[in-house]
Amino acid sequence: MTAETDAAGDVALRPADDPYLVEAAEAWRTAQADELTSLRAGAEKWTAGIASLLGLLGVLGIGLQTDRIAGLTGSGKTAVASLIAAVVILGGFAVIQGCRAAYGWPRTRTVTSDQDLISWYSSLRALPLTAAVRLRGAVIAAGAALAAVTAAAMLPWLLPSAAPPGPVVKVALTDRSATCGTLLPSATAGRISVRRTDSGAVQTIPLNTVVRVSPVEKC
Repeated sequence: MTAETDAAGDVALRPADDPYLVEAAEAWRTAQADELTSLRAGAEKWTAGIASLLGLLGVLGIGLQTDRIAGLTGSGKTAVASLIAAVVILGGFAVIQGCRAAYGWPRTRTVTSDQDLISWYSSLRALPLTAAVRLRGAVIAAGAALAAVTAAAMLPWLLPSAAPPGPVVKVALTDRSATCGTLLPSATAGRISVRRTDSGAVQTIPLNTVVRVSPVEKC
């Protein structure tokens, strides 16, 4: 049936002339009936898949690079940590939105009047649109999370590593005392510099007071 409005504003129903219009109407009605079910089924599968993928990439891309990350400079570690935080936030948002699209948000409603019934029916009709919006947000967040986890996995290979610490030595002096710490480069001729392990202070020692410099594993 098609609806036509005449000059007087009256609406008349007439059989549809185009057979494809009838088929289109039937297809529309069927699609509307199955829309929410299809959206929720797709969101359920997609959410499980994206959670597994993010976990796998996190373990392979970041978890296996802990030694390389530990060797970065302070700013490099901060950059990687920021990306990891972004992955957690975006991935969590994607999973939550995907679950809300797949299962909705559990709640109860009491229908005690016609107005309550109409309100419930309006909410029911809006569910497909709400699920689609949530699923779209989940897809966008998941894409951003995948980009962030990829960047976090590649960044340790691109950033410079921190300078390795100097050797740990024990310096015996002519006054029978000893200093233990990290040997540092010295710009002064005839002197060596040691960062003391006990206090963290840098001690500059004249070479003519040094009896022996011995490498040690720790002080």
